[in-house]
Amino acid sequence: MSIMQPIQFAVRAEGELVVLRIGDSELKMGYETAIKLSQWLRLRGKQAKKAAGDMSRHWSAIGVLDSLE
Repeated sequence: MSIMQPIQFAVRAEGELVVLRIGDSELKMGYETAIKLSQWLRLRGKQAKKAAGDMSRHWSAIGVLDSLE
């Protein structure tokens, strides 16, 4: 696998577990671990963005569309 090739990934909830799928591998973790992992990824992503010289601001949102009336 090359770093330049896109990798399929997905995240889903299974009860109290969060399932992270990357390629053909799945990792199941408790929700507290998933929250901690997301915080680590966000922090390191911000550091990498700064190191790359990208100072732009970008907002994105994830929502649950079926909860809209």
